[in-house]
Amino acid sequence: MIAEKLVDGFTMGDLILDYTFCNSEEDAMARTKEFDPEVAVQAAVGVFWRDGYERASLDELMKAMGIARQSLYDTFGDKRKLYLRALKRYRDDQLAATKKIFAEGRPVKKCFRELLVGLSESTKDKLLLGCLLVSANIERAQGDEEVAELLEGNQKAVEMIYRDALERAQKAGELGKKKDAAALARFFVATVQGMHAMGRVVPKHKPLAAVAAIALEALD
Repeated sequence: MIAEKLVDGFTMGDLILDYTFCNSEEDAMARTKEFDPEVAVQAAVGVFWRDGYERASLDELMKAMGIARQSLYDTFGDKRKLYLRALKRYRDDQLAATKKIFAEGRPVKKCFRELLVGLSESTKDKLLLGCLLVSANIERAQGDEEVAELLEGNQKAVEMIYRDALERAQKAGELGKKKDAAALARFFVATVQGMHAMGRVVPKHKPLAAVAAIALEALD
């Protein structure tokens, strides 16, 4: 029996054991390695983000995640379930980053400027990657309700972050009370998604900066 101990801050109970194909019990023990499933999922995010679901091969996923095929199936189920888990991880990370930008107390115009101008000034490589969730929406089959539900939930969550910030700005006198906060929130969701899609086709700063500038005028 392997004694429980801390490994990189995790107990053995927190880690998954990856048993590769071995010829003997001693060989299995020698080739057993520990991995953190959350770190593996983050690696999978990178593969799906770069290649999309259909083009992401199991070999590429296993290589990036540093695990064997059997461990992938034992831990995550299959490629589809791993993909959904990767989408959720990406969604959670993006929502956390968005909440940080629109934290209470920050001027709303500064928040949207940081978001849109920051996107327009992304590197060419990052623009070519686009947004994993936008790409997932384009790639998904029309009847894929599971992915559609995940994407719809994310869109509503982002929209609510924007709307809350806009309504706070109205109460603070920063934004005119006649502005429709709900409509503005949806407008900025559509703008950000459109800029991500545009950046994959035309990964250049100037046209994206022009879009950002026009969108920000909606707050005047």
